[in-house]
Amino acid sequence: MGVIKAIFFALCVYTAFTGAQASPEQPATEASRLSDEQHFAVRFTSHLDPIAINTMHAWMLHIQDRSGKPVTDATVEVEGGMPDHDHGLPTRPRVTQNLGGGDYLLEGMKFHMGGWWQVTLVIRQGEISDRVTFDLNL
Repeated sequence: MGVIKAIFFALCVYTAFTGAQASPEQPATEASRLSDEQHFAVRFTSHLDPIAINTMHAWMLHIQDRSGKPVTDATVEVEGGMPDHDHGLPTRPRVTQNLGGGDYLLEGMKFHMGGWWQVTLVIRQGEISDRVTFDLNL
């Protein structure tokens, strides 16, 4: 067996036995999504367009409830990373300002390499907690 075939075989076995996630062929990269339990509709806009590698930037988040009303009193936590590489974000982004009208400023975003990234927002409003994940192919 050639070296390349052996490496490919080893990667396939590793993925099968560890449950490692492979990047989707076409990740859903839209900037507006419903949260997992459909409590919130969330849209992000990056201050960098296009998003550049190794550049600190901010996102504007807009959050609405199921009825389309702006969510003005949410807390938002940020998780994320590169599933293909099994590592998280290189920074600790956080919401620094509630701008009103359902808008929140998320600062400290940075992606240090190209590839498939996921950014998950954990949104809490009162007794409701839900998650929304954005896929980025940089």
